[in-house]
Amino acid sequence: MKKLSLIVCGSLLAIGAISCDKSADKSTATTSSATTTKTGVEKKTVYVNTDSLLSGYQFYKDAQKEFENKGYRLQVDLGQREKGLQSELQAIQQRAQTMTQAELQGADMMLKKKGADLQQYSQQRQGVLQAEQAKKMQELYANIREYVKKHNAENNFEFVLGYTTAGGGILFADESADRTKQIVDGLNVEYAELKKSTPTPAKK
Repeated sequence: MKKLSLIVCGSLLAIGAISCDKSADKSTATTSSATTTKTGVEKKTVYVNTDSLLSGYQFYKDAQKEFENKGYRLQVDLGQREKGLQSELQAIQQRAQTMTQAELQGADMMLKKKGADLQQYSQQRQGVLQAEQAKKMQELYANIREYVKKHNAENNFEFVLGYTTAGGGILFADESADRTKQIVDGLNVEYAELKKSTPTPAKK
């Protein structure tokens, strides 16, 4: 899940327009982030702390928990299958002295095939899990993009910058231009409404 978090942070840095709450102060002429175009229309540059966005967005936290659980269940499944194969090997080793050469060769071929099948199964299941993670990441990014487009129509920001304390192209960010809380709050409201309208799938 850490890998997914890093990928998402990188994607979020590409956001080019964002909105803030209607109650946000639109009089920004005294701030360094405000500019005025030739037509006299004031534009403003704001930023979102991508680290805080992820840690505060319930959709992401639910996805993180979901894939931690799926990853744990997969490891348990693979561990049990590997343990079963190891038990078969030990059983054959205990009977090896009473087995013919043909029987030993047959047992060896069988164990090798089962080992190869297990490796293939492991790769296939991990591939499925990674594909599900990638799909969830795309959904997460799409949610943010759609929310941004919807609300930026009201606020008309010219730029929004993705800021992270881990580094990046922004060396300094004035807290007055931080719109992280408004974005996270709005996303969580929409997500909560979606969860209410979506039936909870039955546990297997």
